[in-house]
Amino acid sequence: MEKLKKIDRYLILYISVIAFYCLYLAKLGFELWDTGYIPSFSWRILNGENAYEDFLYKGPPVTLYFHAFFMKILPETGQFYYIRVTNYLLFAIQVFFSVAAFDNFYKLQNFNLNKWAIMSVCFIISLLNFSPYPWPTTDGVFFASVAIYILSFKAQNFISFFFIALFCILSALCKQSFYPIPLLISAWIFVNYGIKKNVLFIFFLTIQICIFLYWISSITSISKFIKLTTGETSIGLLFYSGFLNYFWIYENKWFIYLFVLIISIAFLIYTKKLKSVNYNYFIKIISIVLVLFSIGLCIIHEFFHASRVAFLSCAIALIYHFEFKLKTLQYYSSLLLFLGIAWCCSISLGYPFPILFSTGIILSIILLFNKEIEVIRKSKLLIPISLILCVLGFSYTIYPYREKAIYNLNTDIGEVFPKLEGLKSTKEKFNKLNDLKRLKNKYGNRFIVAPNIPMAHYLFNSNSVMPADWIINSEINKNPKLFIDVASDKKNFIFLEKSFLKGEEFMPPKKVDFSIISDYIYRNFKKIEETKYFIIYNGIEKNEQIPKIN
Repeated sequence: MEKLKKIDRYLILYISVIAFYCLYLAKLGFELWDTGYIPSFSWRILNGENAYEDFLYKGPPVTLYFHAFFMKILPETGQFYYIRVTNYLLFAIQVFFSVAAFDNFYKLQNFNLNKWAIMSVCFIISLLNFSPYPWPTTDGVFFASVAIYILSFKAQNFISFFFIALFCILSALCKQSFYPIPLLISAWIFVNYGIKKNVLFIFFLTIQICIFLYWISSITSISKFIKLTTGETSIGLLFYSGFLNYFWIYENKWFIYLFVLIISIAFLIYTKKLKSVNYNYFIKIISIVLVLFSIGLCIIHEFFHASRVAFLSCAIALIYHFEFKLKTLQYYSSLLLFLGIAWCCSISLGYPFPILFSTGIILSIILLFNKEIEVIRKSKLLIPISLILCVLGFSYTIYPYREKAIYNLNTDIGEVFPKLEGLKSTKEKFNKLNDLKRLKNKYGNRFIVAPNIPMAHYLFNSNSVMPADWIINSEINKNPKLFIDVASDKKNFIFLEKSFLKGEEFMPPKKVDFSIISDYIYRNFKKIEETKYFIIYNGIEKNEQIPKIN
């Protein structure tokens, strides 16, 4: 009993939150798009296929092989539930490493804050209703958090620099947006340890990059790897998602800017410093107003935009705090790592927000606005505000991504596929999966599901004939002819989703803008059967010109 009393109550809270997500929320919901994206590739790897050579993939390969490992060791029955639990645990570990690293750099006890309480808040707010499927962004953050955790140790040596470099490379090779991670950590080492240790770090980076390139050249050509991983993005898209998203895409943006300016001036009048205000003080007021604005956005359930505004507030606050002195640069260099990882998260066309690494933003706010937070803490409002934000963030989980509310998810889809045992979705989803199973049993293993359900072959333990299983425009390397040629083989049967024809959530109004291939199949292939959820095609009936993807 004595030992139990000494256990931090917030540690118990953090473990309880993780347990709830793993034991309850991991069972609820099963959407058919993003959920199967990475598993479809990892399944191919387990079946002896090589990335880039045997199938098309537009990102670096670490996430595919990382989750192929879990697929290999986890039991087959109920495997996808265990995969979801694994991803919740990886996210929890990432939050732990990030907060622990910050604690090593800045000592949370100096801010009168409990690290386990911070972890609980960060875990809930960062996840919202993001489904625990394998994903390059969450893996990139995970490996980056391990790197900065090792970096946060006071004593660094030959071995630690090797592992810091290793996890930097693993992070960068999860997704192109994490390519800056090794550069950020290299800059940190240079600022804090000098050029000699930075050269050692760069040496390890170089060796490990060479090992990776050697491995890539053993499974495919380096030119093919570069072509596939650079074909879907551009500098313009980087500018859009990494910069413009933070400033310009909001509705009523001029109203927002005017509101922030008016509130900032009101603060200056209230503090009676309008006449004597200097540039730095005005910057400070704007950064504080932006933090308050981001909290207001959270209260009205706009956590995604709030994460961008909070990031901006930290960037502006850094301008206020920064001085051109080495000690100042060293002090804030660690904070720049956290903000850098958050920024890398936001460079995405599908999920262009730093929300998945809210941990880094929250920790940065703690450091940059510690005086203001201390005032709130002394007024005994900090815990109620944190609790309200957590409750609001947690409320997102009531509606899993692309699913009905959790209280409507009461049908066991594991009855259709053993790998899904333990997962619950809607009766409609159950019927669609059952329809797919019936068609596969009728037409055999040489089936193609268009355009979605990329994990179909994983569920059936079969091998795909297509060069990729999510047949949408952004995943086919701008080469629809390659896919249509395979689909037109009379040995193959295409199961076209009727939901594609009717239109689904997140689909553009024009079908061709989502999947040129599926639209072409609908208009040109020979229909042989129709069920409630699918139209089955076999071979080309008409032969229109295949459209090009710009």
